[in-house]
Amino acid sequence: MKQKRKRAALALWLLLLAGFLTSCAGMPGGNVPGVTDAPGTSGSQTTTDSSRSGQSAQSDNDNGTDFPGSYTVPEGWAKMERYSTENKIFYAEEGHEDDEMPDNISIEVGTNRYSADEHEKFREAILRQLAMQLQSVDAELTGDGTFTEQDYIVYIFTISQEDVVTKQYYIVGDQRYCLVHLTNFTGSESVDEAARAMADSFVWDSSD
Repeated sequence: MKQKRKRAALALWLLLLAGFLTSCAGMPGGNVPGVTDAPGTSGSQTTTDSSRSGQSAQSDNDNGTDFPGSYTVPEGWAKMERYSTENKIFYAEEGHEDDEMPDNISIEVGTNRYSADEHEKFREAILRQLAMQLQSVDAELTGDGTFTEQDYIVYIFTISQEDVVTKQYYIVGDQRYCLVHLTNFTGSESVDEAARAMADSFVWDSSD
């Protein structure tokens, strides 16, 4: 019953925020938010109020121990050593890691003040931050709320511009989140599918 109520709340959010999200669009100038140090772009990383950059990010293929969870890197994607840091790892399709402006996916973990049950407050904090960053950006912002294949709540924000689409998957945890961030220059559907597959595969560490 509790899960059904959560699903109903996510669906209601889509209806209530439709007008607000579109009202953020249509303003000239600026950079795409959330793509600091991404190839071919510039901007400021999207964070929520009271959130801090989190633990070292490692995938299950990197044999890391600091990342508080695991995820699967889709077949045909490789780590971009040039742009990856200990806090954020970038991936591109194999053979395009050193391109100037490749489609790319990053993953990172951060913390915030909200429990998992307060996911609506977390969502509103992200929305406020995005609205502020998009004040000078000619873009369309849309949002969605759903669940991953692991049954975690995930909020998806899509920022569409003339030459790039940015999609952010915020997977909700208890006073923490995992962000899978897609930057799509080519409009490829397979890139969207890879980002969603990575988000769907993410599992928090049971020991955390």
